[in-house]
Amino acid sequence: MANRNSAQSDHIHSAWLVSLQSVIWTMAASAVAIALGITGDSAVLVAFGAIGLVDALGSVALVVHFRHARRLDELSDRMENIAHRVVVTGLFVVGGGAVIVGIVRLSAGSTGGTSGAGTVLAAISLLVLTGLSARKQFLARRVGSFALLADGRLSGVGAMQAGVTLFGTAAALSLHWDWADAAAATVVGLVAIGVAIASLRTQDAALALEAQDTRATSAHKRSRS
Repeated sequence: MANRNSAQSDHIHSAWLVSLQSVIWTMAASAVAIALGITGDSAVLVAFGAIGLVDALGSVALVVHFRHARRLDELSDRMENIAHRVVVTGLFVVGGGAVIVGIVRLSAGSTGGTSGAGTVLAAISLLVLTGLSARKQFLARRVGSFALLADGRLSGVGAMQAGVTLFGTAAALSLHWDWADAAAATVVGLVAIGVAIASLRTQDAALALEAQDTRATSAHKRSRS
């Protein structure tokens, strides 16, 4: 039992650490992406950076959550729910904004700026976010944290978004596809909305299963009494 508790404590510490690492990376990379997007007139970089900030907010909530768990040696359902709401709400808002901006730019025939630095940032983000996603999902199953699992999947989507961003900026830079930036921004927004909807459905299913287990436990206790 002592070894099991020690292992759980180690996993919680690792979950806190990977959440903190995620905050540091996504905040820094998102700020740079937004700055490059604004100065270079790149809608896809701005969208990528904005969604990254949403990911960072969710990770901040998880940092607080696992810090609390380290002190009390138990997870808080309330903190997990808060983190989930932050991520889902932000994804809907930013995703919807990215889709609208992308469609408007495509309809107006607006051309986005190109940025070699943006391409490099997207390539690095693709690698880093893939690693963070795998680590979060591994630890989420060890500590039994649905919020960390969802955040890990969000980081995985962030990696896909980095790939889309990489395509959009590279295509505009090397192939002179002026429409690629706005199209890629639209795709990023649609992916964000899709993840938000999937997250809500997953949470609803989890809550329904939890309620079913609670009812079954209550019925079992009543039958024994």
